[in-house]
Amino acid sequence: MKKKVKKFISKKVIGDIVEKHKTNAPFDKVIENLEEAVKENNFSVVGIHDLKDTYERKNLEANFDYKIVQICNAQKSHGALTNMSHDLGIMMPKSIVVARKDGVTTLRFMKMKPWMVSLMFPDIDVAPISKMVTKIMRDIVAQTIEKAEK
Repeated sequence: MKKKVKKFISKKVIGDIVEKHKTNAPFDKVIENLEEAVKENNFSVVGIHDLKDTYERKNLEANFDYKIVQICNAQKSHGALTNMSHDLGIMMPKSIVVARKDGVTTLRFMKMKPWMVSLMFPDIDVAPISKMVTKIMRDIVAQTIEKAEK
């Protein structure tokens, strides 16, 4: 299947899975504000993966900053794993990617549409949780950018 056809089908059927936001705010300020916004939304940062550092340690050139910030709400994830299915763990923790290249900082996260998540887990009703998590991710990113641009 040609690339154009696959891209067309993907956009029509799935839509944009990666939600991307841009800011001119400095990378470190965005990371700092992201950590604050995560806490304000009752999540915690459970890990930060600095891929630029990883690449440089492997002698690979990285002309960009790139961190994957993993976040979790322990109560909600515990409830989902305990009361719904351990399979939901493949969706945890949630990740927000912060990257900077050519003076622009971007924040990205995966937004699974509720119907898509429902198809992945047909035996459980995860659509309401998926919708709620996507809203929280949007709120965290919006609050991060708002604070970083002040």
